[in-house]
Amino acid sequence: MSVMSLLITRSCAELQLAWQSVAFERLGICLARESLDPETSGLLTFQGVSFAFHIQAMAPLDVKNFVFCPADSSRFHSAIHFDFGPSVRGGNRIPAVVKVLLQLGISLGRALQAEGVFWAPGSIMSGFDYYAEAVSQYINGAAFPALLCVDFDTSDTGVVRSHGLHWLCGQELAFEHAPLTSNIAMRYVVRLVHDLATKGLVDQKMHVPGMTVGETVSLTPDGHNKLLSARLILADESASG
Repeated sequence: MSVMSLLITRSCAELQLAWQSVAFERLGICLARESLDPETSGLLTFQGVSFAFHIQAMAPLDVKNFVFCPADSSRFHSAIHFDFGPSVRGGNRIPAVVKVLLQLGISLGRALQAEGVFWAPGSIMSGFDYYAEAVSQYINGAAFPALLCVDFDTSDTGVVRSHGLHWLCGQELAFEHAPLTSNIAMRYVVRLVHDLATKGLVDQKMHVPGMTVGETVSLTPDGHNKLLSARLILADESASG
């Protein structure tokens, strides 16, 4: 399964022609010799990291969430899929490698006029303009682009649950946020996801500061470190405890 796909409205044949005309050297991309084949698949290196790529006609996608794009994938007719190369298996747990993959998506997405991006671990389709903006901000020091890479389930009142975070750090998140609304709770969730995606999983119980003075968030991993339960402790609750 590919990790990331750039979604194109043109036909597969047109995408293949566009691929052949990309100024790879100017973008800092090196194609492996065996990549120069008529099937337009193979290996490339970007910022010292190896990635496998494959161009094909658009196939059905299992999309759980659409982010800043129409909830319809039928307008896309081709895609270029990316995965880690053989030398970087397990790169999903290395934040610097994931950042390079995200940046590769911007460089090639602009060159190929992509209009959408599909992130398979979270089953998320996003509009390319939003993707490029969020990733650029992350590269320049902002928070990890959680909405691009992690799906969030808010159907359970009082709890936000992640889907796809495990791929990045080995752990999913369940954030108990009562009495806050889900929208406000997402501010806390995005910060927790940033820490988990960039620093790794939490393997012991701890408390971290909340968003306002006096608040804390308790973090409790399960016995296998696969699920991190987080609970907001308000200032008055913390004082009474």
